[in-house]
Amino acid sequence: MSINPRVETEEDIQIIKEYTLLPILLDMLARDIEELTLYKDKIVYNHVIFYLREVESSIYPELQALKNRMRERSIKVLHTEMNTLGIDVEYKVRGYIHHFKMLRSLVKAELMTTLMNLRRRLK
Repeated sequence: MSINPRVETEEDIQIIKEYTLLPILLDMLARDIEELTLYKDKIVYNHVIFYLREVESSIYPELQALKNRMRERSIKVLHTEMNTLGIDVEYKVRGYIHHFKMLRSLVKAELMTTLMNLRRRLK
């Protein structure tokens, strides 16, 4: 059974969603780490910063694996735009262009789910 090249699969969409969300999560982690370093004299904050850096470093291999899967499946993200409503993504799957939108509330929920999944893998 072959895949219709015009139709993206659920797995394709999941890959694109993760590839879109992980850089946003990296930005958020960098921002939070920077804010927490103001309290570097506090032991608890140092512990939290250490944990956030572990999460941050675990994202890079995930991104690389996603890039490899995208290359294998002929997926390319063409344009990502963040606005007050959420995220708009234009991407190409096997030569056909598609669009993907996520509202801000869904982005936040997905980022929390991603963060919790990363945390479980670090244990």
